[in-house]
Amino acid sequence: MITRRHLMLTVATIALALPATAQEATRTHLVIADQFVPEILDGQQSTGGYPLSHDLISQPLMRYDATAGVFVPDLLESFALSADGKTLTMVLPAGYVYSNGNPLDAAALKATVERFVAISPYASDYAGITEVTVVDPLTVRIVNDLGFNVMLPDMVTSFGAAWDVVAATEAGDAAFAANPVGSGPFRIDVPWVPGMDLELVRNDSYRTAMPFVQNAGPAHLERVTTRFISDAQTRANELEAGTVDIAYGLPASALEYMTDDPAYQIFKVALPGITGLTFNTTRAPFDDPALRRALALAINRGELAQVLAGAAEPESAFVTPSMIGYRPEAREYSASLYPEDPERARAALAALGWADTDGDGILDKDGQPLAADLLIDSGSAIDTGAAPVLQAQMKAVGMDLSITQLDLRALYDTANVGNYDLALTGYIWSDPDILTYRFTEGATQSQYAPPELGEALIAARGIADPTARAAAYLDIQKSIMDNAPVVPLLTETLIIGARSWVQGITILPPDRLILNDVMIVE
Repeated sequence: MITRRHLMLTVATIALALPATAQEATRTHLVIADQFVPEILDGQQSTGGYPLSHDLISQPLMRYDATAGVFVPDLLESFALSADGKTLTMVLPAGYVYSNGNPLDAAALKATVERFVAISPYASDYAGITEVTVVDPLTVRIVNDLGFNVMLPDMVTSFGAAWDVVAATEAGDAAFAANPVGSGPFRIDVPWVPGMDLELVRNDSYRTAMPFVQNAGPAHLERVTTRFISDAQTRANELEAGTVDIAYGLPASALEYMTDDPAYQIFKVALPGITGLTFNTTRAPFDDPALRRALALAINRGELAQVLAGAAEPESAFVTPSMIGYRPEAREYSASLYPEDPERARAALAALGWADTDGDGILDKDGQPLAADLLIDSGSAIDTGAAPVLQAQMKAVGMDLSITQLDLRALYDTANVGNYDLALTGYIWSDPDILTYRFTEGATQSQYAPPELGEALIAARGIADPTARAAAYLDIQKSIMDNAPVVPLLTETLIIGARSWVQGITILPPDRLILNDVMIVE
């Protein structure tokens, strides 16, 4: 599964330039270059949760106000969580409809929750539900005996958004996957074919209860085109040429000439989660935890971050400062195990019987060289920038590391079946429950899923007390670090660029683009 899932929960809303008046708008068609190429558009069937393409056509039930530290309504008119944290009551706005005109009432919301449980790859996020009840035409009550720690993060994304189950049933899940119906600010105009541009038109039925925007009704924009461009420099070139208005995931090099240029607006947002070095723990010699620990000593995260020049920061923990349940002790524990010491790495490898018997600079053992291929995402500026540095660090301790670039989908498809040596993989998600999707049976690229770790991860889901839950995830992190199936390397700083003629942009951290107030004034 692709675990580059997205959520905002950590820093304040970013907004630039109040929207222009309707009379000043010179163009109503916005073009966006997106870094992620989705496999499908239906958030309930998706593993990737591609934020931009999904969020334009879907509408989360609620959002998270990071400044106040509270959840607030988006689609919902209001909601309330019971004192014991096990009952969520949701109230819909009267007369609301999906973008195709089908009613979005309590019965429809109940159906979309039940469809999530039935088909979502993340259905276990809703484990513990004992009741989904239509209280009245606009009110739904959900009872979850495990609480809503894991559910609420889904409900602020396209995963837990309202998708039209009537339309999905009529079309069938396969057809609905490519051309779904939601209640977001835009709807699909031209039937979408995977890999092609996404052409959207305004949803005139849309409205929102979000407090972050001035325009709570249909967008000022009439059309949005999303162009899927996997190469970061190409996205920058298109923005510079003015052929796109907004570009996601610019390379750090673009900061050198765009930051102080009034032709551009630059947004830098720290993403919750990590990029890590993932070992295939079922493939020799990386099935030996002692070897993995030795190689972890060779990594200098500061060098990796330095070459990325502002696009990433060093990270050694699995639960990062921008995630729920962060504990600095995790970093301290990692530093005690793996103090970034190449000399110690060489000594550890020698103790395991690895030696350079032929003088070529590459260690060998039992006639086999210490060599591996590293899979990286060809569209990721983080991966393509960090991989050569990592390659040099490994060579310095006697390992021959080659690099293979794949598009993100191919990389994860390959990693999921264990057909690789090493890979750069990661996740972007604010709740530490994302580790459940990395280290339990059938859900891990590293193929590392000891039963006791899975049990601890499942138990941590239902811990209501935040302090106790953070402590549980600290223990979980230590357990993973002890065996080094994945070595955290970096946290990504997403760079979003826009031309200055795009006014009224709002970004909910880490990367939720809100277009309600946007107008184009050239």
